[in-house]
Amino acid sequence: MLRIATAASETPSTIDAATRCIAQVLAQGMDSPVYLMIQADARHDLRVVGAAVQARWPQVRIHAATSCLGSMIETGTYLGQEPGLCLLAVSDADGDYGTACGELGDAPSVAAAALVRQALANADRMGETPAMVWISSTPGHEEAVIAGLQEVVGVSTPIVGGSAADNAIEGKWQVMSDGAAFGSGMVVSVLFPSTPIGAAFHSGYVPTGLRGRITRCAGRRVFEIDGRPAADVYAGWTRGAVGRPEVGAVNILMATALWPLGRRMLAIGGTDIYLLSHPETLDADGSMTLFTDVAVDDELVLMNGTADDLLERPAMVVESACRIGEIDKAQVAGMILVFCAGCMLTVKDRIDEVRRSLNECMPGVPFIAAFTFGEQGPVLAGDNRHGNLMISMVTLARG
Repeated sequence: MLRIATAASETPSTIDAATRCIAQVLAQGMDSPVYLMIQADARHDLRVVGAAVQARWPQVRIHAATSCLGSMIETGTYLGQEPGLCLLAVSDADGDYGTACGELGDAPSVAAAALVRQALANADRMGETPAMVWISSTPGHEEAVIAGLQEVVGVSTPIVGGSAADNAIEGKWQVMSDGAAFGSGMVVSVLFPSTPIGAAFHSGYVPTGLRGRITRCAGRRVFEIDGRPAADVYAGWTRGAVGRPEVGAVNILMATALWPLGRRMLAIGGTDIYLLSHPETLDADGSMTLFTDVAVDDELVLMNGTADDLLERPAMVVESACRIGEIDKAQVAGMILVFCAGCMLTVKDRIDEVRRSLNECMPGVPFIAAFTFGEQGPVLAGDNRHGNLMISMVTLARG
């Protein structure tokens, strides 16, 4: 039988926070978890957390990443003045879990493939296909990471996760497994639970009538849309919410959280499904940067959302994850929520409404949240994608 326990602490001392979380898990009767997920404010040192956990549970597989401003579990939201540390522990004697962590280097796709093979070996399941791959990579190479992982596990294996984050886009993010922490790299887990697992990947935005095709770009920088400077096109679409600077570049992340750009992935029941890109900067040269890779001839659609849309969406994604995993809601043992940090910051004063809505939807079910700088998940088209301002949900069944 699979069991899940969560724990949390807010204290400046990383060792104190870790010690308190360990004590909370033990108090819930979980003496020997097999898998541990950690989401922490970037002010905490993940190496210290890992050392404390390994001292108590030497056998446990650890997957840790920093999360913007902190984290959240079913009993509280830990985004206060003191750095938050949240933990989700899994007990599953009949399941297998493996982790690996390392740098991505100059060939992130190759590195990702090597790391997931290490994780499979760590789970003693080499050559097998996991029920799910869970990832936390530092921002910048997410598409290449997914490509490398899919070379090993295939496109039909759900790959779910979120890019590690810090509190002010200063590069202070970290990922960690088994005590080894990296500021530029990835931690990957392979999950072979003994019970069903489900995953869903959604956005909380709707398309507007404004759209255009990329006519010149390089990676995550868009120079032209329909032959015009991309910064001017986007500024026009947002009706002055942002503007092209006269010199240098201007960060527009907060101003554009409710106005992302979407790329159509597929249609379900006559409804178009979009993958989102968060505009990051506008430059005086007329270009704009995004938090996803794009390509020439991609059609960009201006999307729009509201605070209420973002707050209501997680409960809807739970329903989808249960349906996809063919899990009765009454049998859910625990949940993992990936919630874009840009969305969280937009609704920060009301973010506890997400926790309350999940508790109403799934009473008594423990969960952990990651507030991320990019989200990854499976799409119904049959593969996995990286997007921005998205929401992923994983549900694990009891039995």
